[in-house]
Amino acid sequence: MTQTAASPSAPSASSPSSGSPGPAPTSVLADDMAALAARQASFIASGAVLPSGARVDALRRLREGVQGYRDRLADAIRADYGRPEHPFLVREVLPVLHEIDWLIKAVPGFCGARRVLSSLAQFKARSYVRHQPLGRVVAYAHWADPLRSLLVPLADAIGAGNAVVLRPSPEAPALAEMLARMVRQYFEPEHVAVVTGGAETDEALLAAAPDFVWYDGDTRGARAIAGLAARTLAPYAAITGGPSAALVHGDADIAMAARRIVWAKFLHAGQLRAAPDVLLVQHTVLDRVLDALRSELERAFGPQPRTSADFGRMVSAAGFVRQAERLAAGRPLPFGPGGAADQPDRTSLYVPPALITDVPDDSPVLREEGFGPVLAVRPYARLDEATTFLAGLPALTALYAFTTAHARGERLMETTRAGAVLINDAATHLANPRLPQAGVGETGHGAVAGPAGLATFSAPRAVAVGSNFFDIPLRFAPGSDLKLKLLKRLYK
Repeated sequence: MTQTAASPSAPSASSPSSGSPGPAPTSVLADDMAALAARQASFIASGAVLPSGARVDALRRLREGVQGYRDRLADAIRADYGRPEHPFLVREVLPVLHEIDWLIKAVPGFCGARRVLSSLAQFKARSYVRHQPLGRVVAYAHWADPLRSLLVPLADAIGAGNAVVLRPSPEAPALAEMLARMVRQYFEPEHVAVVTGGAETDEALLAAAPDFVWYDGDTRGARAIAGLAARTLAPYAAITGGPSAALVHGDADIAMAARRIVWAKFLHAGQLRAAPDVLLVQHTVLDRVLDALRSELERAFGPQPRTSADFGRMVSAAGFVRQAERLAAGRPLPFGPGGAADQPDRTSLYVPPALITDVPDDSPVLREEGFGPVLAVRPYARLDEATTFLAGLPALTALYAFTTAHARGERLMETTRAGAVLINDAATHLANPRLPQAGVGETGHGAVAGPAGLATFSAPRAVAVGSNFFDIPLRFAPGSDLKLKLLKRLYK
């Protein structure tokens, strides 16, 4: 069986991204997935990736592959999405390399035993916690960052000692094919395999009873994959995403806030994970913030964003339609340097950077991850008003709060449900391998990256080495009044 089990294809109505179960897999496809599962199970049983040295060697090969294929991966994402090389390197390639570098240093210690205190019942015993691999892992990528969302979990899973099947986003077929070539060159399929295809492939892959499933995608797709995983009781974790918010208080460094918000929101027309969807601004500085955003937008993308390679286009007609709907959900504010003439163009899938206000509280603009260049603006007078509004939203993917008051930042953290909270910055947590990339509530459960990623793809094992020196009589039958009296005194 080859590592690419089927030709890349766009999602169909029955694909996991639609939330509907697909048809039963063909017998050939089911046999292929079962054979791959058997090969990976044998590979795991051989103990080939248990030693920390073997894991580090695999991580070094992965790093070599990403570096060696970097230009070809950039060409592939340009072919799929028209995404320029700069945002691809900054938001996808570099975070993967940072993650691998951190793991290479951390894995030897992770593979060792962590000593913990023993209880009285274990008198003279030595107690440890060690982590064991989960086994065969399946990892799904998100279309918006199809490299990072696949290779960060891959690196974590390799570091934890697993065999992995990668499911690239079907919306990026050129990237999927290039990833398959890279993986074939640097890994045996029993260790890491790339499998592409539609809903039938998912049915067959998950019918082979993997030991763990990691999914990064939307809520409908997560429900579909979770349903398939549940048929074999395969453990499952996911990041499903939700809205992200930025907040600029009156005491913030407005120029810095504008630069960082524009970078996080408008790079590649907002089609990146954790881009802010709503901007809350204290009303006393609203005009200054809007002016700073306009200036920064022109500095970043020039007087005509439609001609900027860094701004880009929507990656699909469906994405264009969705952004047009978001534009219509509120009242537009004068914003882009292109002025009133800078309008959406269906032919080229161009949507200009836009600010809208007066968006109803129940609008999807405020309640979903936007993946586009439309930013809803909401002024507030007091911080209480802002925290009340944020509390009424679904759990956030991220909150970016710009304020110079430490206590104000702490209060926002305490009152907001979000997978990440950044003070005076935006979206940079995705490049820090020591910080978890996680959801909360509707935005998902489980985490990748850094220590959290190693924990996700492993299971803690209790280890105790008893002593033959002595036994405490209180532990054993038969009971007696004296034993009860002593126990009650010990634990009163």
